[in-house]
Amino acid sequence: MAAKKRKSQEILVFMLLCIWSLMLLSFCNGCESNRNELSLRPDVPLAWPAPPEKSRIRYLGVISTEADLKAKASWTQGLGELIFGKGKIGVLVAPSAVAIDQSDKLFVTDSAGAAVHVFDLNKRTYKQFDTLDSHEKLLKPVGLTIIDNRIYVVDSILHKICVFDTKGKFIFSFGGERFVRPSGIAYSQEDEIVYVADTAGHTIYVFTKGGKFIEQIGSRGMGAGMFNFPTHLWVDKSGRLYVSDTLNYRIQVFSREHRFLTMFGLQGDRPGNFAHPCGVATDGFGNIYVTDRQFENVQVFDQQGRVLLAFGQEGTQAGQFWLPAGIFIDNRNRIYVADSFNKRIQVFELVE
Repeated sequence: MAAKKRKSQEILVFMLLCIWSLMLLSFCNGCESNRNELSLRPDVPLAWPAPPEKSRIRYLGVISTEADLKAKASWTQGLGELIFGKGKIGVLVAPSAVAIDQSDKLFVTDSAGAAVHVFDLNKRTYKQFDTLDSHEKLLKPVGLTIIDNRIYVVDSILHKICVFDTKGKFIFSFGGERFVRPSGIAYSQEDEIVYVADTAGHTIYVFTKGGKFIEQIGSRGMGAGMFNFPTHLWVDKSGRLYVSDTLNYRIQVFSREHRFLTMFGLQGDRPGNFAHPCGVATDGFGNIYVTDRQFENVQVFDQQGRVLLAFGQEGTQAGQFWLPAGIFIDNRNRIYVADSFNKRIQVFELVE
């Protein structure tokens, strides 16, 4: 009996020591400066083009799991992990599209994981969401865009756009019967309209941000303003719409009034050609970035469609890609690429 009582006392002392240690650790962590600043530290120094030419694109880092946020656990969280063990961490399975908001929350659609991942790069926190209501969840989220602190997610199997708040609470959906297989989405802030690429329908649909249908752009074909499996979309600061017209091996550009402006790209294996163009985005200077799932790289073009440079190649190392998909460029000219089969988001920046 005495031995049992002594053992209970030892356990109590051990628990008190653990709590005291975690409190000290929490206090020390609180003394760190700039803890919440965005800080992606590259494992290796990489830049394109290679020296002696002046670098234009620099590698910043990678995010593939919740652990990459390098979050500092609170003492209560540490105590919980000590007693109950660590919970399952968030892991990207097949990232498809990516976007970042003004507070550095990185949203990623995971087509194989059937969820949207949220990495808060400032607060170093992570969560995911996938629930529409008590009876329905996301099945294959592919595209996304951020509109007025709401997350618009394209689900290609559900055939609709699902709208959530930034906490992951479902608000409403739209599209439904119009779509064959939707994929890309983009928002024009100037005109407050939403563009959705219906890949298998070979067209672009236009909606209000409330989900009301406005019009349809294009149909299947090879001519200007026509499409053959369009996938990703982007709207620049001037309201121009960029369409990755994938199996026509080109990028098409439309005005705010949805008039065809220009196109560039041919099928081939030379710089400036495409094999499988996918994600498209523009930086603060109007340069156009296009991911290619077969070239395993990102090509950069000027507004006239002339190729400026390319970065990346096939592989699993830093700065290499395996079926890159969506791309997003923020207002600091940081470049986020969904490196799909490498199960990660790679982050780069334009060197001015």
